[in-house]
Amino acid sequence: MDIFARITAVAVAAGFLAACGTADIANMSVKGGDFNKGLRDGYVKLANSEYDQTDLSSGDDFSSRAKMAAMGKASAPEGISSRKLVPPHKAQLISARARLVSALGKGAAKVIPGQAAKAQTSFDCWMEQAEENIQPKDIAACRKQFNDAMKQVEAALAPKKKAKKKKKKAPQTTRYVVYFDFNSSKLNKAGRNAVDFIVGEVKKKAKITVTGYADRAGNEDYNSILATKRANAVVAAFDKAGLKNPLSVAVFGEKSPAVKTGDGKRERLNRRVEVHVTQ
Repeated sequence: MDIFARITAVAVAAGFLAACGTADIANMSVKGGDFNKGLRDGYVKLANSEYDQTDLSSGDDFSSRAKMAAMGKASAPEGISSRKLVPPHKAQLISARARLVSALGKGAAKVIPGQAAKAQTSFDCWMEQAEENIQPKDIAACRKQFNDAMKQVEAALAPKKKAKKKKKKAPQTTRYVVYFDFNSSKLNKAGRNAVDFIVGEVKKKAKITVTGYADRAGNEDYNSILATKRANAVVAAFDKAGLKNPLSVAVFGEKSPAVKTGDGKRERLNRRVEVHVTQ
């Protein structure tokens, strides 16, 4: 057997033995939860890849990391100073490691363990490939895996925006006035227009109060009766218009005048029905 054949045979044998070692690690029970399991599986995959390329040193390093993770003693992301890196890889990896360490510090291993582990193993893969700097496609693949995993990690850690509770508007009461002719409980043209306007303003769930008034031209009992008729005339107009809102009626007669007058005096502004709409 010539020297080249012997070297090849040794390399193949070493790779086979190494693969057997990672198989044992892959079957180990994992302590420490899903993050450690993700690290174990990720580092085993990296180790096997390196062994397949006969890079025993890198394979052994990843195997050791996989075993430590399985034992519940996960290692931190590889330090920048541990590799001889050249531009532009070094600057990119410094930034990437800062992102990863920040996310792990915020609890990524618990919040989103699978992707956090993938981000770390992809980062270490990127470090190893960047130091070799001979396989651009492999460097790009590790970098992409890292960035894809980090996007999910950072999204999971982002503070959730609390939905703003809409403040319920306090009910607003609007006052409308329907005026009547002297000694009359019939709606004149202006009164009918006022009723039509009110109907157009009222919403479905609005509450309506109709209050009848009179001036002081007659006696108090008569004015109370007249004020009642005026209130009923407005209610009847609402019914005719199809208004079905909750409605209450009150009568004040000559009490609570809009304009204070002496007894027996006519006052147009006091001959009225007030409609209060709350909505």
